[in-house]
Amino acid sequence: MLILLALAFLISFLVIFYFLKKNKTPKPYEIDKPDFQQNLSKNLKEISGISYFTENQIVCINDEVGHLFVYDYKKEEIIDTLEFEADGDYEDVVFLEGISYVLRSDGQISAFETNSKNTIKYDCSNDEVEEFEGLGYDPKSNSLLLAAKEMKGEKAIFQFDLNNKILTKKFSISKDDIKKNGKHGKEFKPSGIAVHPISGEIYVLASAGKKLLVLDENGKVKQQYNLDDDQFPQPEGICFTPNGDLIISSEGKNGKASISYFGYKTTK
Repeated sequence: MLILLALAFLISFLVIFYFLKKNKTPKPYEIDKPDFQQNLSKNLKEISGISYFTENQIVCINDEVGHLFVYDYKKEEIIDTLEFEADGDYEDVVFLEGISYVLRSDGQISAFETNSKNTIKYDCSNDEVEEFEGLGYDPKSNSLLLAAKEMKGEKAIFQFDLNNKILTKKFSISKDDIKKNGKHGKEFKPSGIAVHPISGEIYVLASAGKKLLVLDENGKVKQQYNLDDDQFPQPEGICFTPNGDLIISSEGKNGKASISYFGYKTTK
């Protein structure tokens, strides 16, 4: 009798374990296992933002320097440098159809045309926001997404409509949706943002708090990656390649800056 009960318990346990494992949502990236990680030159020690440029290349912005750097991660070197403005507190960049949109911490955006060298400025400041730090692009709404690092109330994502040139709040990120990460707890101060080119999900990176959140278009957290301090000393930039591969940049802090590359693993 005891043997039958024990056997029944074991079978029940295995069935429950199977269904839990089967229904667990797989993560499309192995954050602790990059395909490759490269150290960057001293020109990019304070790399604060990145954007996909073309095959094997990203465009980078360095905090406080009014230059754009084109980095080739196949050649592992900077292949071009473009001066677009005087030095300032630059936080992120989005490259779109020949234009580099560069975000300043106060919400000012400079749209730099790579070929003509013309620059158009947009005021995306907001009374609720003390500091912006992330800039991404949402093709569905043709809007730039701005992530607020410091603001009144809950952290929020804003969107700047490129058609109507209007800034609105897209959604707030609820603290209740954020899980603890060791000594960092629930701390979450966004430093980068990007929209996945295939799933349309919004990825929000936080250096302070060492987290990467995956959100739906309404701001609901679908997944959370907790980042390792040694692997990501100061993660500030995030972007995707067209096929969904993920690139994260980290400032040098007490060492060299780096980029980490993660191949996209389909969850289907």
